[in-house]
Amino acid sequence: MISEMHKRWLEGRGLTEIIAEHMGCYSGKRDQDGSVIQDENGDIFVFPFIRHGVEVGAKYRGPQKTFWQKKSGEKRFFNADVLEDPMVQSGDAALIITEGEIDAISVAACGVPFVVSVPDGAPPPRDSTGKLIRVPQGCDDIEFGSDTKYSFLANDWEIISKIPRIIIAADNDEAGQRLSEELARRLDRVRCSFVVYPTGCKDFNEVLVQHGPQAVLDCIASAKPYPIDGLYKEEDFPPTDPIKTYSTGWALVDGYIKPHLGAFMVVGGFPGHGKSTWTMQLVANLAKLHKWPIAVASFEMQIAPYVTHAIMGAAMGCKFTHGSVALQEKAKAFINKYFTFIAPNRSDLDTEHDIDWLIDKMQTAVIREGVKCVLIDPWNEIEHRKRSDESHTEYIGRAIKKLKSFAMQYNVLVIVVVHPTKASSQMDSEELGLYNLADSSHWANKADLGVIIGRIGDPEYDTTTGIYVKKIRYQPDAGKIGYAVLEFNTESRLFS
Repeated sequence: MISEMHKRWLEGRGLTEIIAEHMGCYSGKRDQDGSVIQDENGDIFVFPFIRHGVEVGAKYRGPQKTFWQKKSGEKRFFNADVLEDPMVQSGDAALIITEGEIDAISVAACGVPFVVSVPDGAPPPRDSTGKLIRVPQGCDDIEFGSDTKYSFLANDWEIISKIPRIIIAADNDEAGQRLSEELARRLDRVRCSFVVYPTGCKDFNEVLVQHGPQAVLDCIASAKPYPIDGLYKEEDFPPTDPIKTYSTGWALVDGYIKPHLGAFMVVGGFPGHGKSTWTMQLVANLAKLHKWPIAVASFEMQIAPYVTHAIMGAAMGCKFTHGSVALQEKAKAFINKYFTFIAPNRSDLDTEHDIDWLIDKMQTAVIREGVKCVLIDPWNEIEHRKRSDESHTEYIGRAIKKLKSFAMQYNVLVIVVVHPTKASSQMDSEELGLYNLADSSHWANKADLGVIIGRIGDPEYDTTTGIYVKKIRYQPDAGKIGYAVLEFNTESRLFS
C-alpha cells in the first residue's frame, strides 16, 4: 500500500500509485528495532529489490529526501526480474538501465516495462583534487571480485551477459556521465546505446513531466550506439573537402604527381641517377612556391655545405657558388627562414639515432617551426634496431607505420628516399618499382605517393631523366601512374 502523502508526491512526478505498486513499491515506517516495515500511512517510501518475486534488498526514501538501504540486503537492480523476460533475452526489446528508481518507474509508466535502475545511483565524477575522473573504455583494470560498487552486475551476471541490447539512461550531468561510461565498459560497449534527453531535461522523469510520455518513447527509439574505435557510419564523419594538392614546381611532373599534406611519399632510384638531387629541389620548390617550412633529415650527405648548397641553388636557379653575393645572401635568408635540419651527432656514441629518435626530432620541428614537410634522405643510413623477434621486413613495416601515423597525426608530408635492393641492380630505371626498394614490399604497399628517379641512357653521360610515378593512392586528385621527362643541367645541378 502507498500512503496518501506518497500518492501526492508521485502525482507531482507525473506518476500514479498503480504503476509504483505494480513495480513493488510501498510506504513504510520504522519498527522498534529500526527496520522498515510496511505501513499504509508511513512516511518512508520503499523501492524494493525483488528477485524471483522475493524482496532481497531495498532502498528507502525518508522525509527531507534522506536515503538509505536495507541492512544486509543484496545489491540488485530495481525491477531485476525483468532481466529474464524472453523479449529482453532475445533482443526483441532492449533493456533500459536508469540511474534512479523514479526514472525507471517513469519509463514503465510510458508503456515500456523492460527497465531497471542501479541501486546506488551514480559515482562521484571528480577526484579529491576536483579533476574529472577519466574512465577508460576497457575493463582490464577491474577486479570483479572486489568491484563492490557494481556488485549488482556480478550478482546477475549469468543473465545480464546474455542480453543483446542495452540502453543506458543515466542522468545528464557529470556524475551520470561517469556512471554511463562505467556501465558501458563493464557491459561491453558493443551492445550498449545511450539516450539524448531534450534540452533542459536531465533524466526520464523530467522528460515525462515536461514533455509527456511520447517524448520518453522518442528518446528510447532514438538511442545511439556507443562509439567503437575503428567502426563508423558515414554520418559519423564530419564534412571534409577532397585533398588539396600542390605543384611540384615542374609543370611536366604535375601532370602525374601532386604532393599533399598528410601523405607518405617514397622516392627511389639507383645510385648516381639523381634521386637525392631531385628530391632536394622538390622540397626547395615546395618552400618557395607554397611557403612551407621544411625539415630535412640527412643521414648520408654532410649538411653544410652539400645539402644546404643544393637547396639554396634550387632557390636561386643556379649553382650556389656561381651566384652573386647578393643572390647568395638572399638564398641564405631563404634557407634560414624555411628550413630546419635534423642530423645525428656522430660523436655521440651513447644516443641511438634510430627511428624513434628521428620521430622525436620531427615532432619537435613541427611544434617549434610549424614544419609542413619532412624529407628523410636516405632511409638506409638510419640506425636500424629491429627487435630480436622480428624479421627485417617486419621491422620496416613497423617503422613505416610510425612514419605514416606521424604524417596523418600532424598533417605533414613525409618523404623518404630509399635505395633499391642489390638484387635489382640489373634492371633499368623504368623497370624498377617500389617493390624493389630496401628489402621490403611495404614501400609499395604503404606509400601514398611513389616515384622512381632514373637516367634514360648511361647515367655517366646522359642527363635526360625519367620521373616514373609508380603509386598514387588518391587518383586522379593527386595524379596518375605514368612518367615525365626532365633534363638535368650538370652545371647548375638542377632539373628542368
